[in-house]
Amino acid sequence: MSELRWVLLGLGVALIGLLYFFSRKPLFRLRALRNPRAQASPESATEPEIPAAAVAKKPAPKRLPPEKVVTLRVIQRHQNQMSSEDAVLALKRAGLTHGKYGIFHSIPVDGECDGLFSVASLTEPGSFDLTRLQGVHIPGLSFFMTLPGVGDPVERFDAMVESARDLAQSLDGILLDERGSSWSIQRERFIREEIIQYRHQHSRH
Repeated sequence: MSELRWVLLGLGVALIGLLYFFSRKPLFRLRALRNPRAQASPESATEPEIPAAAVAKKPAPKRLPPEKVVTLRVIQRHQNQMSSEDAVLALKRAGLTHGKYGIFHSIPVDGECDGLFSVASLTEPGSFDLTRLQGVHIPGLSFFMTLPGVGDPVERFDAMVESARDLAQSLDGILLDERGSSWSIQRERFIREEIIQYRHQHSRH
């Protein structure tokens, strides 16, 4: 009788242990669901998250300054036609080079750009055909420079005006602005001031 009592007692202890084990198992599952990273693989658990601020942003495209063209003209006095041959000879003596687009350019000593300023014929399309100069006449010459370009724009403008003035004297011509009005000291100063303002506004680019 005592042996049966011990057997029943052992079965009761075993039953209590099983009930305790199965009652704890859902709690483990609930904790795992609440914290999915607890069951993640070691590789994923140790991989750090990259903060959004640490992602490198692409630099904004550089904003280019607006293009500006400065122009003046050289024509002969009394609205006479200018000899194309005489004009080309005067341009060459002034150190300008015949090149791109068939027009003349003031090339810097280092030759790293197309020209500080350029000179075209006032006859469309503005190019000079060096093989057909004799007997050809043109209304005049157009001096122009494009900003921003290379080098200091004020120095380029001064060089262009000086060259145009020298050519006007050698060709018995006069200077006009881009509108065809007489060139004056006041007009020259006004355009020069505009270029200084342009340089100041876009010097950061």
